[in-house]
Order: sequence, then C-alpha cells, then structure tokens
Amino acid sequence: MTKKVTVTLEESLIEELGALAEETGKKKAQVIREALQDYFDVNSVTKTVQAYKMGTLETLSHDDVRRELGL
Repeated sequence: MTKKVTVTLEESLIEELGALAEETGKKKAQVIREALQDYFDVNSVTKTVQAYKMGTLETLSHDDVRRELGL
C-alpha cells in the first residue's frame, strides 16, 4: 500500500530530481523512493558496523551457522 506524503525541498534538489528522473526515464516519486530505500539500507549497515565495533553485536561462529542450518 502506498500513501501520499508532502515534503518541502530546496529548489536545487527539485531541479536535480527532475533532471535525474528525465535522464533515467523514471518518475520523480520512484527516484525519491529509491533514494530513501538506499539511505535506509546504508543507515542499517552503518548501525550494524558500529554495533560490531562496539562489541554489542551478537555474532555466530561458522560452526554455529552450519549447525543452525543443519549442515
């Protein structure tokens, strides 16, 4: 399901959005959706890396993974 959202952007971003949409043949909404999804993906990976570096990320050994998968 999709919902409509209204955002306010600087004119320069709107111009870049329009140019990218035209260049790729995508609708502006699709470009925005893809950009947001990329941002969320990068943010998630960044949080995971930070948790790993801080030693708070639960990790499994190779043997544990094999056991979990029944291999």
